[in-house]
Amino acid sequence: MINAQGAFMNPLIPQRVRPDRWCLPLVLMIPCGLISCQPAAPVGQHSIQTRTESAATEPSQTTDAQIVAFCGGCHAFPSPTSFPKSAWYDEVKRGFGFYHQSQRKDLNPPPVQPVVDYFRSRAPEALPQNVAQSFPNPPRIHFRRTEVSIPQNGSSTLKPPAISFIGPGKHTKGGEQGVLFSDMANGTVSLATFQSHSVQSNSFPVTPLVQLQHPAAARQCDLDQNGRMGLVMAELGSFTPGDHDQGRVMWLADLESSGSTAVPLCEGIGRVADVQPADFDGDGDLDLIVAEFGWHQTGGIFWLENQGKTKSPQFIPHPIDPRPGTIQVPVVDLNQDGKPDFVAIISQEFEVIEAFFNQGDGTFLKKTIHAAGDPSFGSSGIQLADLDGDGDQDVVYTNGDMFDSFLIKPYHGVHWLENQGSFPFVLHPLTPFPGAHRAIAGDLDQDGDLDLIAGSFLPGSVRESEIGKQLESLIWLEQTRPGEFVRHALETGNAMHATLELIDLDGDGDLDLVTGSFRDRGSVDQSAITIWWNELSPP
Repeated sequence: MINAQGAFMNPLIPQRVRPDRWCLPLVLMIPCGLISCQPAAPVGQHSIQTRTESAATEPSQTTDAQIVAFCGGCHAFPSPTSFPKSAWYDEVKRGFGFYHQSQRKDLNPPPVQPVVDYFRSRAPEALPQNVAQSFPNPPRIHFRRTEVSIPQNGSSTLKPPAISFIGPGKHTKGGEQGVLFSDMANGTVSLATFQSHSVQSNSFPVTPLVQLQHPAAARQCDLDQNGRMGLVMAELGSFTPGDHDQGRVMWLADLESSGSTAVPLCEGIGRVADVQPADFDGDGDLDLIVAEFGWHQTGGIFWLENQGKTKSPQFIPHPIDPRPGTIQVPVVDLNQDGKPDFVAIISQEFEVIEAFFNQGDGTFLKKTIHAAGDPSFGSSGIQLADLDGDGDQDVVYTNGDMFDSFLIKPYHGVHWLENQGSFPFVLHPLTPFPGAHRAIAGDLDQDGDLDLIAGSFLPGSVRESEIGKQLESLIWLEQTRPGEFVRHALETGNAMHATLELIDLDGDGDLDLVTGSFRDRGSVDQSAITIWWNELSPP
């Protein structure tokens, strides 16, 4: 068994981005950490070779207090146990590099070698392995798998798919249930539909909806209020991380029209990882919350206020938080006051989950749901769900990003942040899970409580190593009693799941699982998503 405040921020728009470059009126326009593809590194607990500095640095003149003050001046002080001894030279050098890039002058950097020595002397030789035991699936539960590929576009050759987002979608003409998914590598946002005859024949039409550069997420909504469904999309602007102004918020006005072209609602910003529609100012139209992941010098959270121009929507940007690294901004009425709030997971060196309460006047009150306390924690995703069934929204939280260090870490896993009506929420680590990237809640076994499905995403060099081939890549956490979960392995050695979703695709009353394939290394397999048909037997 597995047992389970802040003030409104309104910073000035940074000078690196002029307000007139953020959101141009649509009438003037003519018709995504997220992943760091670092060079392959050796796998295991010693993936970075120990280096010896020859320069004398007078370590006796550097005190522990100076090291703590400097290394904790921009973020939480790193725990020496987060990395093995062999990794700390590179980690310290990276930290010094980030400080110099920031152009801050208010800290007093000590020499590098005493800092390296400080962390090495307190670090383990190797990180411990923390492997959880999985149990066989109950007899009632089994899954049938179907692979779905993106169709070839004429004579063009597709890159191996890199599915960054999966969500529920519907074909607006026929109303068939479908799956909306974005491919960061090939730039497509597509819809796979599942009619009754196609389910029986295992033949599923996939319709490419729009061609972008590197889409990170997409949401169906009627932004111009014309009664026809469209798409708002987060465009990264580059596949690999970087500080640039190629990120955009894109809009496809009409899914039904073959001549509809995606246009930018907001551009000239950093990499956009998420966008969520909601009426934040209560004026009857849809505004947008935008997660600008950026990288180091770019990034932040802002909301786009819809000016109500239905034929050509125009937006005014309002900054909310200036920190880079926001991955997701799910919208929810967290305090149940009738106004939409949102929750943000901010990675990079911040490793924090924040609630932003809508004050109804265009401002938001920030409260911290959880702060990991270590800048290398590896936050990767959240979902809002009432996991304990007490009527409020909890947070399902994963940390498993290892694209910076290529190290399998014992503290990566799946967590439940329990909402008890105060901040921060109560942390319940549920299970260790190397590379944990997404976890979603749903009642898979129809016993009246929420279970969890979690998927992992590992760098190709780790995934293809002997260790990686033995690691579970897809797990089901069955909630057997309130707050208690039993772990079941659904798949091993295929840690390419940057996203997943639970949807009843065949209309039989139970939830099916959809997983995405993020193939960051060359592959002849072009399957983009996998349908795990839930063939639940009667009790």
